[in-house]
Amino acid sequence: MIGKINYYFFISTLAIIIFLVLCPVFFGIASVISSSLGYFPNVSNDLNIIFFKKIFEIPGIKKSIYLTFIVGFVSTLISLILSQIILSKLYDTKFYKYIFKIIAPLIAFPHVIMAVGLSYLFSSSGIVFRLYHSYILDYNRPQNTNLFPDDFGIFLILGLILKETPFFLLMSINALSQFPGRDFANIGRTFHDIKINSWLFFIFPQVYVRLRVCIIIVIIYSASVIDMAFILAPSTPSTISIRIIDLFQTPDLNNLAIASCLSIFQFLLILFIIIFWFLIEYFCKQRYLYVHYLKIFPILNKFFEKLLYLVSIKLLLISFLCIFLSFLWSISKTWHFPDLIPSEFTTENYLHFFQYFYNSLFNTIFIAMIVSLLSCGLILIWLEVTEQINFKSQIFEFIFFIPILIPELSFLLGINALFIQNNLSGNIWGLIWVESLYVIPYSYLILMPAYRGINKNFINNAKMFQKSNLNIFFYIKITLIIKAIFLALGIGFIISIALYAPVYFIGDNQISTLSIEIVNLSFSANRKDLGVSTVLQMTLPLIMLLIIFLGNKFFVKWRY
Repeated sequence: MIGKINYYFFISTLAIIIFLVLCPVFFGIASVISSSLGYFPNVSNDLNIIFFKKIFEIPGIKKSIYLTFIVGFVSTLISLILSQIILSKLYDTKFYKYIFKIIAPLIAFPHVIMAVGLSYLFSSSGIVFRLYHSYILDYNRPQNTNLFPDDFGIFLILGLILKETPFFLLMSINALSQFPGRDFANIGRTFHDIKINSWLFFIFPQVYVRLRVCIIIVIIYSASVIDMAFILAPSTPSTISIRIIDLFQTPDLNNLAIASCLSIFQFLLILFIIIFWFLIEYFCKQRYLYVHYLKIFPILNKFFEKLLYLVSIKLLLISFLCIFLSFLWSISKTWHFPDLIPSEFTTENYLHFFQYFYNSLFNTIFIAMIVSLLSCGLILIWLEVTEQINFKSQIFEFIFFIPILIPELSFLLGINALFIQNNLSGNIWGLIWVESLYVIPYSYLILMPAYRGINKNFINNAKMFQKSNLNIFFYIKITLIIKAIFLALGIGFIISIALYAPVYFIGDNQISTLSIEIVNLSFSANRKDLGVSTVLQMTLPLIMLLIIFLGNKFFVKWRY
């Protein structure tokens, strides 16, 4: 039993953690809503809805809405389909155990890496056109094809697919470990059906149920992505996220109010995409659809299965090609068009980058370390305190996921306004606080099963020796879940270094990280510095994965 004083202390601790998580989101959303109604403290106190009408008067807004919807829905759908095609072919084969080792680096790399790699591939002076001009035409300079970026968001969809397909693969592999998938696969074999049909009818329904939350997160990210949209989306007009930032950058309160209205509209549009997705799901569950499928597609199935599998493999190869091109540009000294490889190589590009951008690199590492430590620490405190007062409610703990289940612009605009009003704009600790909101959900998902799965016999034995709760926490519980702690710290670090929007809005041009530099350099003609920055942002996750591996090897001496 715990004393009344300790009980109130524990409750206060939980309340502080809830405040740290919900306060920025709540006040951010409240500030966006008030700004959308034209209310600005000490400037304008008149409330009206005229700004909501003005968002539909923005030139090209219909195209922006169309792009946002198509990119969010199509990229998620294709990524899910391709991931299941790959799994259906490789599941229960000797190659299945190697999937994680192949896709782990792709998941660890930030999304913007793929965007930069695609620009190296498909821009007017990219590898594709270098091949074309080398072997078909004889031009000494790149032609203005207007192919990249395209007007329909195809390259943005492709970039998202390159990142989301490995993510769905990983989540599906995790889902397959939660039920006897091989038994269902064996049932499919008894019908002498091809693999894709066995997967579709017997295994995929079980996997899909466990992927619903992941699908929602991917839709939200795809429809509100900023850094990739800057590089891959059309610029006139672009997606709603870019239109919001364009309005935000203009020094006019009316435009700021319209930007707030547009962020609310974006939230409603993403909500519509999610509802539309589940309506499609309901339609696909109808019995008559499966009957028609079995009548119409048996002959074509094998062809489509092989075709989609080849497409999936080629997309994965494009991902690795994007990574290779970034590395090639980072060490190139002279690379004239239409040469397929640089004529000279050098490492001076890295020395030049460190000389002028060392501050961005330091900020990236420092912020990521503090964010991962803070997020991991808060979740460990939460788990320990809830265990002490015997309070375990996963529904209540859903509050940790609120920041990643709503479009980030819906609250970042408001947080930015609040920070400016309180002279916190550009404060690195404010940025760390906001970035922690993105990492805390993943820390919870990693630490909660490990912490609450600890064998209680260890705890009871320690209490028999009259050890305090503090000693039990540090010397027994932490030791038992050290592997999960390493993983949580590593994932938190990787997530933090990839964040763009929080640094853009909270950093307020006073704090720069590699994510900011990559987007800025993508608008310049300096591909060497862009290549160096992308390689560094790829190297940091790999270093962290290596630290996790070595940490588990040297510090985890036994299992329980």
